[in-house]
Amino acid sequence: MLGKLRELFKQSFFYGIGNFLTKASGLYLMPLYSSYLTKGEIGLMGLYETAFMFLLTIAAWGTKAGFTRWYNEMKTRQDRQSLFFTTYAFNVASNTIGVVLTATILFNLNVFDTAGSERIITYFCLSGLFKLLYDVPFIMLRVQQKAFKQTAYQTLNIVCTILFTFYQLEIENNGFKGIYLGQLMANGLTFLITIPLIIKSCHFRFKGKLLKEMIRYGYPLAVSNVLLHVLAISDRYILEAYYSLADVGSFSVATKVTNLLQFLVMGTFITSYTYQYYKSLNEKDNTRYHIKIFSYFMLFMVLTGVAITYFSKEIIYIMMAGKVEYFDAIPVIPFLMLGLIFSGMQQVFKLPLTKAKLTKVISLITIGAGGLNVGLNFLIIPKLGKEGAAITTAITQLTAALCFLYYSRRTEKANYEWKKIILLFVLGVVFSSAYFIFPTLNVVVEILVKISLLMLFVSCLFIFNFFEPIEKQRITELWRKWNKPKEIIENIKSLNKK
Repeated sequence: MLGKLRELFKQSFFYGIGNFLTKASGLYLMPLYSSYLTKGEIGLMGLYETAFMFLLTIAAWGTKAGFTRWYNEMKTRQDRQSLFFTTYAFNVASNTIGVVLTATILFNLNVFDTAGSERIITYFCLSGLFKLLYDVPFIMLRVQQKAFKQTAYQTLNIVCTILFTFYQLEIENNGFKGIYLGQLMANGLTFLITIPLIIKSCHFRFKGKLLKEMIRYGYPLAVSNVLLHVLAISDRYILEAYYSLADVGSFSVATKVTNLLQFLVMGTFITSYTYQYYKSLNEKDNTRYHIKIFSYFMLFMVLTGVAITYFSKEIIYIMMAGKVEYFDAIPVIPFLMLGLIFSGMQQVFKLPLTKAKLTKVISLITIGAGGLNVGLNFLIIPKLGKEGAAITTAITQLTAALCFLYYSRRTEKANYEWKKIILLFVLGVVFSSAYFIFPTLNVVVEILVKISLLMLFVSCLFIFNFFEPIEKQRITELWRKWNKPKEIIENIKSLNKK
């Protein structure tokens, strides 16, 4: 089990670097955006982001999920290359159709009708197409557990995005359209650089029968994800209808801050764990391993979530170039954070269902959750505004997580350490609430208090016996290994050793 844990954390470490760089780029770009865009345009950016999520879900018709599920079942290298070629060829065609459909919808939505909107929508859609075209090669690298190589390509894209965006805003002074023109240039260049990898990974044999099986497996997920995103983004459109784009802007900022948890913990873990899970489909029972992994996952999610909540004011201040008018996003963050933690639980509970190819069950739960979210949005947002939108998200994600857990237990009976999980949530709620009780203090004093509270949080985990004796011993060993600054480089190099 220790070997698998080491491999999981090694892969997560490299994915974490890529995700950190992504977020670090956001911390640079958001102040740049706020210098050139109004609060309303920041809100419009949030709507474009939801449009891309719609594009991401309608493209490929679930073949990416099928590719991930089937890749390790291919017996020979040539079969894997044929699977990649089949998946990629289908994705090129379906992504092109998806981009055309998305563009048609955006051209006919009044909310996107702004000055120069035709060019902006064109840049946005072409940028999205290029991003989708290099997405499958990235997935292949993750399935192969080549985290370092995938992170290198991702880093290249991040650097290009920063440079081209800076050029469009600071040099060309292109304003709102410059953001998407810069993204188009960066994604286009990244796609060109991945072409040799794409060609090298192809065996030009189209597996039509397997493609049908992959679509049959993946299309319920694709359909449900389309409906889910259409329904889920209702909060921003309802918020705009009852309030203003400025409120959508604040909600979008709160979402970006919350998504630090997605990039730093949830995304890195789920990416590594999912591909490790599929790779070990045919291995003997690993129940104990999966139980402990879930506990560790929840620990890092809750602890990081509390830390982000504590420092949300500082994050927003830096992200929005010192514009304090965005501080109204702070009360929204704890509810969004709770929803994201429940979403992370869902990702783990779904895996046994995908293993058993019960994608229709996943689809039905997802669609039901989306419908519940819309209904709650119409009930709560008019009364509570952006805080209401965050509350409905948390309620919906919790409901979906419980449904996935129910069906997951019918497939694989893993008795998770629920007492420890409940302890984590109780401590998380208590310590997060403490942030809003404390009066406004000197900046330095506030930071010291927040750090002290986080240390107290960790101390409570030891006091209430969250860790077993062997785990305490391993933590002590890790601390001794990593608390020496002079040896950090050597320790990082050791991660890449087998």
